[in-house]
Amino acid sequence: MTSLSVVVATYERPQALDAVLFGLSEQSDPHFEVVVADDGSGPETTAVVARWQEPFGDRLRHVRQPDEGFRLARVKNLGAREARGDFLALIDGDAIPRRGFTAALRASAVDGWFVAGKRLELDQALSEQVLAERLPVHRWSLARWLRERGHATPLAALTPRDRRRPGRDGLPEFVPHANRYGVLFGVWRQDLERANGFDVRYEGWGEEDIDLAVRLGRLGLRCGWPGPRGTVLHLWHETRKGERPNAALLAETRTSDRVAAVNGLRAPDSP
Repeated sequence: MTSLSVVVATYERPQALDAVLFGLSEQSDPHFEVVVADDGSGPETTAVVARWQEPFGDRLRHVRQPDEGFRLARVKNLGAREARGDFLALIDGDAIPRRGFTAALRASAVDGWFVAGKRLELDQALSEQVLAERLPVHRWSLARWLRERGHATPLAALTPRDRRRPGRDGLPEFVPHANRYGVLFGVWRQDLERANGFDVRYEGWGEEDIDLAVRLGRLGLRCGWPGPRGTVLHLWHETRKGERPNAALLAETRTSDRVAAVNGLRAPDSP
Protein backbone atom coordinates (compact mmCIF):
# COMPACT_ATOMS: atom_id res chain seq x y z
CA MET A 1 0.00 0.00 0.00
CA THR A 2 1.27 3.47 -0.89
CA SER A 3 2.14 5.43 2.25
CA LEU A 4 0.26 8.74 2.32
CA SER A 5 0.95 11.99 4.17
CA VAL A 6 -1.44 14.94 4.36
CA VAL A 7 0.35 18.25 4.96
CA VAL A 8 -1.93 21.00 6.25
CA ALA A 9 -0.51 24.54 5.98
CA THR A 10 -1.98 26.93 8.54
CA TYR A 11 -1.63 30.39 10.00
CA GLU A 12 -3.75 31.85 12.81
CA ARG A 13 -7.08 30.19 11.94
CA PRO A 14 -7.40 27.70 14.80
CA GLN A 15 -11.14 27.12 14.34
CA ALA A 16 -10.65 26.37 10.65
CA LEU A 17 -7.75 24.04 11.43
CA ASP A 18 -9.96 22.24 13.94
CA ALA A 19 -12.57 21.68 11.19
CA VAL A 20 -9.90 20.33 8.84
CA LEU A 21 -8.58 17.91 11.47
CA PHE A 22 -12.17 16.88 12.26
CA GLY A 23 -12.61 15.94 8.60
CA LEU A 24 -9.31 14.07 8.52
CA SER A 25 -10.21 12.17 11.69
CA GLU A 26 -13.23 10.57 9.99
CA GLN A 27 -11.72 9.44 6.70
CA SER A 28 -12.98 6.22 5.15
CA ASP A 29 -9.32 5.29 4.57
CA PRO A 30 -7.50 5.91 7.89
CA HIS A 31 -4.06 4.75 6.77
CA PHE A 32 -2.27 8.09 6.52
CA GLU A 33 -0.38 10.59 8.64
CA VAL A 34 -1.01 14.32 9.15
CA VAL A 35 1.61 17.04 9.39
CA VAL A 36 0.37 20.47 10.49
CA ALA A 37 2.81 22.95 8.91
CA ASP A 38 2.46 26.17 10.86
CA ASP A 39 3.62 29.53 9.48
CA GLY A 40 4.19 31.02 12.93
CA SER A 41 0.78 30.85 14.63
CA GLY A 42 0.26 31.50 18.33
CA PRO A 43 -0.72 29.19 21.20
CA GLU A 44 -4.33 28.68 20.10
CA THR A 45 -3.14 26.69 17.08
CA THR A 46 -0.82 24.62 19.26
CA ALA A 47 -3.78 23.90 21.55
CA VAL A 48 -5.92 22.70 18.63
CA VAL A 49 -3.23 20.26 17.54
CA ALA A 50 -2.83 19.06 21.14
CA ARG A 51 -6.57 18.32 21.39
CA TRP A 52 -6.38 16.11 18.31
CA GLN A 53 -3.21 14.33 19.41
CA GLU A 54 -5.06 11.55 21.23
CA PRO A 55 -7.43 10.61 18.36
CA PHE A 56 -4.58 10.58 15.83
CA GLY A 57 -1.77 9.35 18.07
CA ASP A 58 1.63 9.30 16.39
CA ARG A 59 -0.05 9.89 13.01
CA LEU A 60 -0.23 13.63 13.82
CA ARG A 61 2.75 15.96 14.04
CA HIS A 62 3.08 19.73 14.32
CA VAL A 63 5.99 21.65 12.82
CA ARG A 64 6.32 25.41 13.08
CA GLN A 65 8.49 28.17 11.68
CA PRO A 66 8.87 31.67 13.17
CA ASP A 67 6.29 34.28 12.23
CA GLU A 68 8.29 36.40 9.80
CA GLY A 69 5.60 37.26 7.29
CA PHE A 70 3.59 35.27 4.75
CA ARG A 71 5.94 32.38 3.91
CA LEU A 72 3.62 29.69 2.60
CA ALA A 73 6.12 28.17 0.17
CA ARG A 74 8.68 27.75 2.93
CA VAL A 75 6.25 26.22 5.41
CA LYS A 76 4.98 23.74 2.81
CA ASN A 77 8.57 22.62 2.29
CA LEU A 78 8.91 22.32 6.05
CA GLY A 79 5.85 20.08 6.20
CA ALA A 80 7.00 18.00 3.23
CA ARG A 81 10.38 17.42 4.82
CA GLU A 82 8.73 16.26 8.04
CA ALA A 83 6.30 13.93 6.22
CA ARG A 84 7.17 10.25 5.91
CA GLY A 85 4.79 9.19 3.15
CA ASP A 86 5.69 8.24 -0.41
CA PHE A 87 2.79 10.35 -1.72
CA LEU A 88 2.08 13.80 -0.29
CA ALA A 89 -1.21 15.68 -0.31
CA LEU A 90 -0.73 19.36 0.54
CA ILE A 91 -3.81 21.38 1.48
CA ASP A 92 -4.51 24.68 3.22
CA GLY A 93 -5.78 24.96 6.77
CA ASP A 94 -9.17 26.29 5.65
CA ALA A 95 -9.88 23.44 3.19
CA ILE A 96 -11.98 20.72 4.84
CA PRO A 97 -11.53 17.27 3.27
CA ARG A 98 -14.59 15.13 2.52
CA ARG A 99 -14.80 11.65 4.05
CA GLY A 100 -13.39 9.92 0.97
CA PHE A 101 -10.51 12.35 0.51
CA THR A 102 -7.59 10.10 1.45
CA ALA A 103 -9.09 7.14 -0.43
CA ALA A 104 -9.36 9.32 -3.54
CA LEU A 105 -5.78 10.51 -3.17
CA ARG A 106 -4.44 7.00 -2.74
CA ALA A 107 -6.32 5.84 -5.84
CA SER A 108 -4.87 8.80 -7.76
CA ALA A 109 -1.24 8.06 -6.92
CA VAL A 110 -0.22 7.04 -10.43
CA ASP A 111 3.37 7.09 -11.67
CA GLY A 112 4.04 9.98 -14.05
CA TRP A 113 1.20 12.09 -12.65
CA PHE A 114 0.50 14.65 -9.96
CA VAL A 115 -2.96 15.78 -8.91
CA ALA A 116 -4.69 19.08 -8.29
CA GLY A 117 -8.11 19.62 -6.77
CA LYS A 118 -11.37 21.44 -6.97
CA ARG A 119 -13.02 23.26 -4.12
CA LEU A 120 -16.56 23.96 -3.06
CA GLU A 121 -16.69 27.58 -1.93
CA LEU A 122 -18.75 28.06 1.23
CA ASP A 123 -20.16 31.54 1.70
CA GLN A 124 -19.58 33.65 4.80
CA ALA A 125 -22.83 32.67 6.54
CA LEU A 126 -22.33 28.92 6.15
CA SER A 127 -18.63 29.15 6.99
CA GLU A 128 -19.38 30.95 10.23
CA GLN A 129 -22.03 28.37 11.09
CA VAL A 130 -19.63 25.49 10.36
CA LEU A 131 -17.06 26.96 12.73
CA ALA A 132 -19.46 28.05 15.47
CA GLU A 133 -21.44 24.79 15.57
CA ARG A 134 -18.69 22.39 14.43
CA LEU A 135 -20.96 21.14 11.66
CA PRO A 136 -19.66 17.85 10.17
CA VAL A 137 -19.84 19.12 6.59
CA HIS A 138 -17.21 16.54 5.55
CA ARG A 139 -19.97 13.92 5.93
CA TRP A 140 -22.56 15.73 3.83
CA SER A 141 -23.82 14.00 0.69
CA LEU A 142 -24.47 15.65 -2.67
CA ALA A 143 -28.18 15.65 -1.78
CA ARG A 144 -27.46 17.65 1.36
CA TRP A 145 -25.27 20.09 -0.55
CA LEU A 146 -28.08 20.56 -3.06
CA ARG A 147 -30.21 21.81 -0.17
CA GLU A 148 -27.41 24.26 0.67
CA ARG A 149 -26.80 25.36 -2.93
CA GLY A 150 -27.48 28.98 -2.05
CA HIS A 151 -24.48 28.89 0.28
CA ALA A 152 -21.92 26.81 -1.65
CA THR A 153 -20.67 26.83 -5.24
CA PRO A 154 -19.95 25.28 -7.68
CA LEU A 155 -21.82 22.03 -7.00
CA ALA A 156 -20.29 20.60 -10.18
CA ALA A 157 -17.13 20.10 -8.09
CA LEU A 158 -19.02 17.32 -6.27
CA THR A 159 -20.02 15.41 -9.41
CA PRO A 160 -17.92 12.90 -11.40
CA ARG A 161 -18.51 14.50 -14.81
CA ASP A 162 -14.92 15.64 -15.23
CA ARG A 163 -13.04 12.63 -16.63
CA ARG A 164 -9.50 14.09 -16.47
CA ARG A 165 -8.22 11.53 -13.95
CA PRO A 166 -4.64 10.33 -13.44
CA GLY A 167 -3.69 7.51 -15.77
CA ARG A 168 -6.35 8.25 -18.39
CA ASP A 169 -4.73 8.91 -21.73
CA GLY A 170 -6.29 10.80 -24.63
CA LEU A 171 -7.81 13.51 -22.43
CA PRO A 172 -6.66 17.08 -21.80
CA GLU A 173 -4.60 17.71 -18.73
CA PHE A 174 -6.49 18.92 -15.67
CA VAL A 175 -6.01 22.62 -14.88
CA PRO A 176 -7.79 23.84 -11.72
CA HIS A 177 -10.06 26.86 -11.83
CA ALA A 178 -8.03 30.09 -11.91
CA ASN A 179 -4.83 27.98 -11.70
CA ARG A 180 -5.44 27.38 -7.99
CA TYR A 181 -3.16 24.39 -7.64
CA GLY A 182 -2.72 25.19 -3.96
CA VAL A 183 -6.26 23.99 -3.19
CA LEU A 184 -4.82 20.50 -3.27
CA PHE A 185 -1.41 19.43 -4.48
CA GLY A 186 -0.88 15.67 -4.57
CA VAL A 187 2.60 14.59 -5.63
CA TRP A 188 4.99 11.71 -5.24
CA ARG A 189 7.76 12.57 -2.81
CA GLN A 190 10.42 11.57 -5.35
CA ASP A 191 8.93 13.96 -7.92
CA LEU A 192 8.73 16.79 -5.41
CA GLU A 193 12.39 16.22 -4.56
CA ARG A 194 13.36 16.17 -8.24
CA ALA A 195 11.71 19.61 -8.57
CA ASN A 196 13.40 20.78 -5.33
CA GLY A 197 10.01 21.51 -3.79
CA PHE A 198 8.42 24.93 -3.58
CA ASP A 199 10.59 27.95 -4.27
CA VAL A 200 10.91 29.83 -0.98
CA ARG A 201 11.69 33.08 -2.78
CA TYR A 202 7.89 33.35 -3.05
CA GLU A 203 6.71 35.39 -0.09
CA GLY A 204 3.33 37.00 0.26
CA TRP A 205 0.18 35.64 -1.29
CA GLY A 206 0.09 33.54 -4.45
CA GLU A 207 1.88 31.95 -7.41
CA GLU A 208 4.16 29.49 -5.56
CA ASP A 209 1.81 26.62 -6.43
CA ILE A 210 1.68 27.53 -10.13
CA ASP A 211 5.48 27.75 -10.18
CA LEU A 212 5.73 24.17 -8.90
CA ALA A 213 3.12 22.92 -11.39
CA VAL A 214 5.06 24.47 -14.29
CA ARG A 215 8.27 22.80 -13.18
CA LEU A 216 6.64 19.40 -12.61
CA GLY A 217 5.32 19.62 -16.16
CA ARG A 218 8.88 20.08 -17.39
CA LEU A 219 9.75 16.80 -15.70
CA GLY A 220 7.24 15.16 -18.03
CA LEU A 221 4.52 14.78 -15.40
CA ARG A 222 0.85 15.25 -16.21
CA CYS A 223 -1.83 16.66 -13.92
CA GLY A 224 -5.07 14.85 -13.11
CA TRP A 225 -8.10 15.36 -10.87
CA PRO A 226 -8.77 12.84 -8.07
CA GLY A 227 -12.55 13.05 -8.51
CA PRO A 228 -15.34 14.49 -6.37
CA ARG A 229 -14.25 12.71 -3.20
CA GLY A 230 -11.05 14.73 -3.47
CA THR A 231 -12.93 18.04 -3.61
CA VAL A 232 -12.27 20.17 -0.52
CA LEU A 233 -14.78 22.41 1.24
CA HIS A 234 -13.25 25.87 1.34
CA LEU A 235 -14.19 28.14 4.22
CA TRP A 236 -14.86 31.77 3.40
CA HIS A 237 -12.28 34.46 4.06
CA GLU A 238 -11.71 37.94 2.75
CA THR A 239 -10.04 37.91 -0.65
CA ARG A 240 -6.79 39.63 -1.51
CA LYS A 241 -7.98 41.52 -4.55
CA GLY A 242 -5.25 42.80 -6.81
CA GLU A 243 -2.39 41.33 -4.79
CA ARG A 244 0.23 39.65 -6.96
CA PRO A 245 3.56 40.24 -5.22
CA ASN A 246 5.13 37.22 -6.89
CA ALA A 247 4.04 37.85 -10.48
CA ALA A 248 7.56 38.70 -11.66
CA LEU A 249 9.01 35.53 -10.15
CA LEU A 250 6.39 33.40 -11.89
CA ALA A 251 6.97 35.18 -15.21
CA GLU A 252 10.69 34.42 -14.92
CA THR A 253 9.98 30.74 -14.25
CA ARG A 254 7.68 30.52 -17.25
CA THR A 255 10.31 31.97 -19.59
CA SER A 256 13.10 29.78 -18.24
CA ASP A 257 13.65 26.07 -18.78
CA ARG A 258 14.27 25.48 -15.09
CA VAL A 259 13.01 22.30 -13.41
CA ALA A 260 14.40 22.74 -9.89
CA ALA A 261 13.41 25.56 -7.54
CA VAL A 262 16.13 28.18 -7.18
CA ASN A 263 15.74 28.06 -3.41
CA GLY A 264 13.79 25.00 -2.35
CA LEU A 265 14.05 21.75 -0.42
CA ARG A 266 17.79 21.40 -0.99
CA ALA A 267 18.77 25.08 -0.73
CA PRO A 268 20.67 26.50 2.26
CA ASP A 269 17.74 28.76 3.22
CA SER A 270 15.22 25.90 3.24
CA PRO A 271 13.72 24.74 6.53
